[in-house]
Amino acid sequence: MKQQVNLYRFAVRQSVWRQYSPFPQAAIALLTVLLLLTVFAVMDKAKLNGQLQTLNKQHDQISQQLQQLSSIDNGSTIEVLQQNIADLEVELTVRQATMTSIKAEGAVNNTGFSLHLEGLARQHFDGLWLTTIELVHGGERMGLAGVAGEPEMVPRYIRNLSNEKVFAGTEFDVFSLERSQDGVALIFDVSAITEVEQ
Repeated sequence: MKQQVNLYRFAVRQSVWRQYSPFPQAAIALLTVLLLLTVFAVMDKAKLNGQLQTLNKQHDQISQQLQQLSSIDNGSTIEVLQQNIADLEVELTVRQATMTSIKAEGAVNNTGFSLHLEGLARQHFDGLWLTTIELVHGGERMGLAGVAGEPEMVPRYIRNLSNEKVFAGTEFDVFSLERSQDGVALIFDVSAITEVEQ
């Protein structure tokens, strides 16, 4: 069995491809470069459009602010600002006085009021409840107000408080007891001064 191979035609085909092969490669490279340039141009245009929109918004805002400033009456604005300054100075004075008071209270009371509140809570009994507790100057002065079911409950509660260490030396010197408007309960109010330093 014989087979013929035409080497001439194969050689011609190869030589033609070799002869023209740089052109397709150059065309592909040129198309790739053009495509990349187009992509970069589109991205730059989008970026510039975004910057232009931002600048337009800033321009509009500045124009509005200029219109507002041009419509303000200088005389009334100065008066309003002076009144605001005066109000702020008054507020500052009040806050400084409050801070001074708090610092003075803090110097007197370095232990807090938790022991006083714990002592009040331990001496609680049914039929009497406190509605107001006032502790001043680190507990040196104290006021209690509340409601009791029976008149003898209040003196007994005050006596029981003297058993608490935190209330040692406390003398209740003002005492008021009156019936509520419905006549069911008694409203009491007592105040005390601690004579012994805690």
